[in-house]
Amino acid sequence: MNSISHPWESIYKREGRVFTEPFPRFKAVAKIFAQQQCHRILDLGCGNGRHVVALIKEGFKPIGLDISSSGLRLTGEWLEEEGMKAGLVKADARRFLPFESDSFDGLLSTQVIHHALLSEVRVTIAEMWRVLTKGWIAFVTVAGRKHEGEAYEEVEPGTFVPIDGTEEGLPHHLFTEDELRSEFGAFQIREIRRRAEGKVLALWLMKG
Repeated sequence: MNSISHPWESIYKREGRVFTEPFPRFKAVAKIFAQQQCHRILDLGCGNGRHVVALIKEGFKPIGLDISSSGLRLTGEWLEEEGMKAGLVKADARRFLPFESDSFDGLLSTQVIHHALLSEVRVTIAEMWRVLTKGWIAFVTVAGRKHEGEAYEEVEPGTFVPIDGTEEGLPHHLFTEDELRSEFGAFQIREIRRRAEGKVLALWLMKG
């Protein structure tokens, strides 16, 4: 699936700035980034820019990466409205990231990397490890279970593709806690929590 046919490209084109507020625990996450003295933070899957803008307001220097040209355009417009500047990069997080190794001292990714087959998710995890500097941290959330009332086709163990709705055709790999510990085994896992009645798994990682 290329960037032009990606469901979120269509969503941003049709609906504009879909996300206007940071995710509910953003302030707590930003506080931990600050305590760890993070500065240059990769927003992996930045969408229309809600966390790029919020990170700048908290004093960080984020770089936003997304597969959607329309999402990045909306991010740029939002930054201009706020009188802010940030690096924005168009790339597919399921492939290799266009950054040098050890480029970031923080990484944020909310409800993004599970939108892929497991083999592709593994590429993303390896790239997260590569671009994060040793000793620094990442906050990541992924899907923990399907939304009720939606129809899916299971295309491999644990990976489901919606057969209708806004994300039709986009794989969703649903993680268990044990699988997170295995797939993120290169990192030091500082915390895993279930949120939103188990629909979201949130984890803090450190590159050891």
